[in-house]
Amino acid sequence: MYALLFSEPLVNRAEMRVFTREKIYSSALARGAAQGDEETIRAMMIGWWPFIQAFERAIDVRVGHLPIKPLVQRFGQTRIKAFFSEAREAVREMKEEEGSHAILWADGAREFGLDLFGTHYETLPTVQKLIANADSEDPVIFFSWLAAVEYIAEELAAYLCHAPKFTNLFAKKHWTWGLAHDEHEHHGPSHLEIDEDLARAYYPSNDPEITRAALTTNMRECIEMFEKAGIEIYATTDEMAH
Repeated sequence: MYALLFSEPLVNRAEMRVFTREKIYSSALARGAAQGDEETIRAMMIGWWPFIQAFERAIDVRVGHLPIKPLVQRFGQTRIKAFFSEAREAVREMKEEEGSHAILWADGAREFGLDLFGTHYETLPTVQKLIANADSEDPVIFFSWLAAVEYIAEELAAYLCHAPKFTNLFAKKHWTWGLAHDEHEHHGPSHLEIDEDLARAYYPSNDPEITRAALTTNMRECIEMFEKAGIEIYATTDEMAH
C-alpha cells in the first residue's frame, strides 16, 4: 500500500473544491446535462472522450519513467527505495482504474446512441491542450494535473449524479461513471492524495508556502482549461443542430 511522503496535505482542498465546483455550476455544458438535454449530453460524452482515453495512456507512459534521483536526494536512498515500488504500483493501479472508467464512460454514452470506441471524433483544440499537459515529462506538472483532473471528475460526478433529470435518462436510473467517482472508496490514500503527495515531493523547493502556491497555480490552470474546453464542447451543440 502506498505510504504518503508527507503526513499533512499542503494544498487547501476545501478551497480547491469550491473553486472547481464554481466552474462546474457555471458551465452551460454541465447545466444542460443536469437538465436532461440529450443533445448537450451527447456533446459532453463525445467532447471529453479523447481526453478520457488519453488520460489512461498518459498514466501508463509515466509508470516506467518516474525519475528517482530527485527523491533520493531529498528523502534518502533507504526510504525512497521501498517507497518507489509502492509509487509505481499506485500509478499502475490508477492507469487500470482509468481504463475501467473509460469503459464506463463509453457504456454511458451508448445509452445515447453513441459508439465511442467504434467512431473517430475530432479532438477540440483546448481538449488537445489538456492532453498535452497530461503527457508532460515534468513530474510536478504531471501530478499537479492528475490531481486537478481528480477534483474535476469528483465534482462533476457529484453534480450530475444528484441531477434526476440526467440520471433518469439511463436505463438503471444512475450514471455508472459518475458513481465510480462520487462514491469511490479507497483502501489507503486516494488518487488525489497520491497525486498531490508526488507533485509536492518532486517540487524543487522545501519551502511549503512556495510549494503550495506553485501546486495551487498548476491545478487552477488545469481546472480553468477544463472550463474553457467545456465552452468549446458546448458550442458543438450548435453545430449538431445545423
